[in-house]
Amino acid sequence: MPIRGYRPVVSAAPLVLTALLSGCSLFSGGPDFATLSGEAVSDEQAPIANDARLEIRLLDLTQGRTTIAQVDQKTHGRWPVPFMLQYDRHYIDSDRRYALSAALHEGDNTRYLTLEPLPVLTNGAPSQQVRVPLSPISR
Repeated sequence: MPIRGYRPVVSAAPLVLTALLSGCSLFSGGPDFATLSGEAVSDEQAPIANDARLEIRLLDLTQGRTTIAQVDQKTHGRWPVPFMLQYDRHYIDSDRRYALSAALHEGDNTRYLTLEPLPVLTNGAPSQQVRVPLSPISR
């Protein structure tokens, strides 16, 4: 003899389980994203191709050069090149040193680079409106 009222409970179980598991992500310590913004600039205002790409990397310089975050975006063919780089705050420690490194690519060719990584985020370095200087590469 089947038990009445039991079937609705069984069919609702997957919904309840899904709701409980999705709620766990609120407490799982997932990413805490922040944005580092600024612009890439060059003293040489030579034209750049409309399809040129700017690659920006956030590096941890404390022990070597570990990439924390990176963005590769279009330049739209004009200077300065604005950028927004998202990174996870969990990877940032105020006792460490961070810097931005950048390159501007046209097709397979790198046309501009940062000569030295630019300090950011810690030790009084900027975290917004960062101006990243790029130098032309001789061909």
